[in-house]
Amino acid sequence: MLLQFDYVKPKSIAETIGLLVQYGSSSVIKAGGTDLIVWMKKHLIKPEIVIDITGIAELSGVSFYPHKGLRIGANATINQVLANREVKRSFPAIYEACLSHSDRLIRNKATFVGNVTGGVPSADLVPSLCCYDAVVHIAGPDGERDVPILEFITGPRRTVLSKEELVTHIYVPHIEAQAAGCYVKLARRNALDLAQASVACVVVDKQNGKDFRISCGAVAPKPIRALEAEKYLKGTKTLDETAIRNAADKVAESVNPITDVRATREYRLDMIRELTIKALATCIEGLRGGRMS
Repeated sequence: MLLQFDYVKPKSIAETIGLLVQYGSSSVIKAGGTDLIVWMKKHLIKPEIVIDITGIAELSGVSFYPHKGLRIGANATINQVLANREVKRSFPAIYEACLSHSDRLIRNKATFVGNVTGGVPSADLVPSLCCYDAVVHIAGPDGERDVPILEFITGPRRTVLSKEELVTHIYVPHIEAQAAGCYVKLARRNALDLAQASVACVVVDKQNGKDFRISCGAVAPKPIRALEAEKYLKGTKTLDETAIRNAADKVAESVNPITDVRATREYRLDMIRELTIKALATCIEGLRGGRMS
């Protein structure tokens, strides 16, 4: 069955919002289009109009501002994020998450923001953003607003975005301290596969002790931070193997995975423990002279 729709390419954010107001739920935004085109071919989405935002210069680019942070525009591809030298140096968990996403050819088209706005629980980029306390910047007919990443996604493929709003960029604040980060992922094959479970971890070395940030993917309907595990690790005087395993158990207690075609609930819980142990060990080693931000 042929899917018919109108196509428009606005030149400004204001024009885009006007179109969203006019067409509402019958419209969809296209940037990279790597997910959208698949969903449309499968008739999972049947828009009356496709709004292509790739011609809007304000939505492009990846910029780092010293002592402030990282700005990732809505049209920035994942490879453009990888190409920014400051991402690897200051945001290693984001860098590794980008590398784990699909392959080089797809990353040339797929946008960083698109991976987030899809609201898919297995999205590679979301857990790392949670660890860095990223903020989603939204523009709409009533003005602009900032939403913390942990509040932006409300459930599987659901976000706080109204049909009249557009994500313009994601902002990631810079950590003004020595830190290390990583992203580890379990999948059925090494490339082009969704995560069965994933863990992002950032450890910040402060004067009064280490701060631990842990977030998981594919094991809950929306993004989470393993706060109880973070509190436990912060209060632990000796970070030995027992403490790390205890923290991993607390991370597993904070998630709520399902059984689906890719993995069972029980398998995911076991793997979250193992991935957490690996991520914590990697970050601690990074603080000793490896991958520091």
